[in-house]
Amino acid sequence: MGEEGVTIEFLSKEKLNTEDFSNKLDLVLEKVKDDAVLVLEESWLPEEKRELIQKSMEEIDEDFPGVEFMGLDSGNSRLQKAKNIIYSKVLKEEYRRGITIVGNSRVMDKIKEERDSVSFLAKMEEE
Repeated sequence: MGEEGVTIEFLSKEKLNTEDFSNKLDLVLEKVKDDAVLVLEESWLPEEKRELIQKSMEEIDEDFPGVEFMGLDSGNSRLQKAKNIIYSKVLKEEYRRGITIVGNSRVMDKIKEERDSVSFLAKMEEE
């Protein structure tokens, strides 16, 4: 991590959906290993989060401490559940409202995570 601080990068749903999931994982890990904090315009499914953790654990070394992530997901309301049904049955795609924030463990320090708000501190370390 350079003296200039931490890069926070916003990735659109379209950017992420052009990749198959394996490529999406590689893209996310590559950026996170470069000490970027990513804000992804979609919530990730539990299986996807599990795959990200497993893949990141395989790559842990003295330069890469692993990943941390948190997210905002408002999928519990009746309206949200109706949208999910319409998207899956009519449009044959998944409705993923929310965001996921991903960074490596050295950079991110989780402060507060609730259903509708996330606060985090991006650490800047001296080299």
